[in-house]
Amino acid sequence: MADAPLLLLVDGHSLAFRSYYALAKRNGGLSTSSGIPTSVTHGFLKALLETAQDLQPQGVVIAFDTGQPTFRHQLDTAYKANRGDAPEEFHQDVHNLQHLLQETLRLPVCIAPGFEADDVIAAVAGHAVEQSWRVRILSGDRDLFQLVDDRKDVACLYMGGGPYGGQGISLVNEAAVRQKLGVAPHQVVDFKALTGDSSDNIPGVRGIGPKTATTLLAEYGDLDAIYSALVTVKPSLAKKLDADRDSAFRSRQLARIRVDVPLAEPLQLALEGLDATALASRLHQLELQSLSRQLEAFRRCFGGRAKAQPHEARPDSDHETGGDSQRLQLNGSDPIPPGPRLHPRLITTEAALAALAARLEASRNPAEPVALDTETTSLNPFQAQLVGIGICWGENKDDMAYIPLGHQDTHPQLDSDSVLSRMAPWLASAEHPKCLQNAKYDRLVFLHHGLRLDGVVMDTLLADYLLDPAGRHSLGDMAQRHFGFLPTSYRELVGTHKTIAAVEVKDAARYCAMDVHLTRRLATILRRALAATGRRLEHLFTTVEMPLEPVLARMEATGISVDCGYLQTLSEQLAEQLEQLEQQAHGAAGCPFNLASPKQLGEILFETLQLDRRKSRKTKTGYSTDAVVLERLAGDHPVVSIVLQHRTLSKLKGTYVDALPALVEPTTGRVHTDFNQAVTATGRLSSSNPNLQNIPVRTAFSRQVRQAFLPEPGWQLISADYSQIELRILAHLCGEPLLLEAYNRGDDVHRLTAQVLLDKKEVSVEELRLGKTVNFGVIYGMGPQRFARSTGVSRSEAQIFLDRYHSRYPRVFAFLEHQERLALSQGYVETLLGRRRLFHFAPQGLGRYRGCDPMSIDLDQARRGGLEAQQLRAAANAPIQGSSADIVKLAMVRLDEVLEPLPARLLLQVHDELVLEAAPEACAQVMDLVRHTMETVLPLRVPLHVEARSGSNWMEAK
Repeated sequence: MADAPLLLLVDGHSLAFRSYYALAKRNGGLSTSSGIPTSVTHGFLKALLETAQDLQPQGVVIAFDTGQPTFRHQLDTAYKANRGDAPEEFHQDVHNLQHLLQETLRLPVCIAPGFEADDVIAAVAGHAVEQSWRVRILSGDRDLFQLVDDRKDVACLYMGGGPYGGQGISLVNEAAVRQKLGVAPHQVVDFKALTGDSSDNIPGVRGIGPKTATTLLAEYGDLDAIYSALVTVKPSLAKKLDADRDSAFRSRQLARIRVDVPLAEPLQLALEGLDATALASRLHQLELQSLSRQLEAFRRCFGGRAKAQPHEARPDSDHETGGDSQRLQLNGSDPIPPGPRLHPRLITTEAALAALAARLEASRNPAEPVALDTETTSLNPFQAQLVGIGICWGENKDDMAYIPLGHQDTHPQLDSDSVLSRMAPWLASAEHPKCLQNAKYDRLVFLHHGLRLDGVVMDTLLADYLLDPAGRHSLGDMAQRHFGFLPTSYRELVGTHKTIAAVEVKDAARYCAMDVHLTRRLATILRRALAATGRRLEHLFTTVEMPLEPVLARMEATGISVDCGYLQTLSEQLAEQLEQLEQQAHGAAGCPFNLASPKQLGEILFETLQLDRRKSRKTKTGYSTDAVVLERLAGDHPVVSIVLQHRTLSKLKGTYVDALPALVEPTTGRVHTDFNQAVTATGRLSSSNPNLQNIPVRTAFSRQVRQAFLPEPGWQLISADYSQIELRILAHLCGEPLLLEAYNRGDDVHRLTAQVLLDKKEVSVEELRLGKTVNFGVIYGMGPQRFARSTGVSRSEAQIFLDRYHSRYPRVFAFLEHQERLALSQGYVETLLGRRRLFHFAPQGLGRYRGCDPMSIDLDQARRGGLEAQQLRAAANAPIQGSSADIVKLAMVRLDEVLEPLPARLLLQVHDELVLEAAPEACAQVMDLVRHTMETVLPLRVPLHVEARSGSNWMEAK
């Protein structure tokens, strides 16, 4: 049998759940920048690849449950009834994984209605043995031990055992089954019939544990023999067995794996060969960068080659800078050879610097911008020291230069001040076009060194982001996508060195030369790609995204003052309140426990207090007590609201109150958040270090955090906030007469909706809240269950309200449904200014609608896709949220222009709010200017309304 082919059988759901919960515990799991969950796909593929590398199987088959009731549920309605539903993101992730496995790795994914994955595995294993295959079953389920058979060479790779290939996987043969369970493989089913299985809700025989079951089976052999000889069993034990006779035999039926599963014919066991091109594309879409770097490993393990391309992949034999020397060529773009095949000129003499300056002075063609890049000692531009500057001005591989400025080796280098003085006029010239990757960082670095950067006509990061906002936009990502290889990464270059300053000049020069060469090549490709989409996206790029980049750089450079003394006092107050809440929680629960321990909290809620366990789900450490679970339990017991309040204040204290003082830049005395322009799929800006977008404002304490943000001494802060901008955009886009008339009359739209839903003229404050909830909820695809939870009404009442909303505002739903149809038929939807959000649906799923007449699509049927229904909701919302983002960005660009002569500065952007600081004598003028600019920046069929206030701190201004 040693020469027989080896089949790897994978228990899909077992590995999927392990992957999900392993990563969900760490920072909430993995997801793409657009929110597509990837924990399952990442963990599953990583484990599959590592196992395949160890085993080198000739065939791989993966079995999944259907998620529907099986014959076991017909035998016992309580079977697995104790298990909560998996989160929606798990199902979405599994769907994406299954598509990837089938369409790119070309591996059989087997399911059988009415059966579980275990049964499918048993049937496939039997079929494989008949065809003289050796079989290894990868699973974390001991039920599959009953399939182990040394004679047939069928063994399990048990996830959760000892080391196997460094993965914590143990090889389980017959001897290992006996060692782990104390019984032979053929006795496993009777063992479970006696002991039961709490994870599957199999009852077994009450009072019989593993030790007793092992003893009985060792003496009698099987369950039938035990009951046939019951009179010979010890009386106390016989009584238990007799009392649960029916349960024991029913449990055996539930535990026994079926082998008579109908399999698709013919079942393909041997590897078919992956589609490396499709795999690379799918991994890129899911932003699984670490797996993208292992394409060659996937090819070796799962066979086949990349589809035939105009250029064949080839190793780079003389690559010296540490990258992968054999990376696949995955498309038809001309490959750029990595590393040493580029020949940057080292600028280390005054003569060479003068020649470079003359060459740059002659570069004035906007269609041929000069690529520019800096190498520095830090990602923080306010602390970064320049180590070198890279420049590329032509297509030839030697049309580039590197100016070393701060390397630690003995290579000749020019004086930094003289170089920067010579470069300053060209850098500041708007007549000399330049292209950069992530220009904002380099702009801030130059600003930190006293230099101005102008003339940037192309930022490849922003261009690539506009073309696919949900993608990844690093130079490495784009190089792999367009040129078929991964260039040397910064980590590969620097290695164990602290910064690039410790890297030898020649190596840093080649690395930086590759960056500028790629940037210049990509600038041409991306400019053409933008033009190919039509004028709207190109216009958005040139009039909004590119002009916004220097505005954001100035805002980051300005920063905002923080009152550290006030935060220290607030931290102490929060600590006192947290201690009080902890004591209240202990009193409400009747015993002390650690509020920060999910395990202890779960035990208190579901064991001590006996709250409804169906509102939670089991994890490896106990019951889940995440935010979703606690919201479901709100109102069931006083301790729940106390825990929720404690969590909110604890997060507030740790994330902002205690963290903000440490983020104050010593050289400026201000906090400088990073505004991320190319992250969100919707087009909105985000911020980080610190994230000022998520400062809550609902509670008194959370509002007090804003009190810590101050203007320049003697100045005033101004907060200008769009009122109901998304609802106004929706009214404009859908043309609903009731909404248009209400906004144009200046009516309260939430009051109008409450009146419509309740069919009454006078509404209370609580009823007004109901109208507000449904107005905003509809935009985000709120269903009756969530509406009921948000408002406190019953689910049936919630459905009535939503139906009534639908009938009174028909154009709202017609518009939202049309966006879903457009996403299915053309693969994208657009904002008012032409920003696109792309949607990738699997061909065998909703992708079958691509190219169809939008009005021919049955939306009810399409929405049944579970995970794809979530994408459809995003498609309905994207034009609204994206248009809001466009308007705010456009307003920032215009404000930067009109405020230039005034003593006022933009400081922050938080969702639909802009925060500025202004001198007191100009405050009234600035507020009027801000309101007018923001309200007129883009004319709609309804007026935009901006509320602006000023104060001595952000809380007063808000």
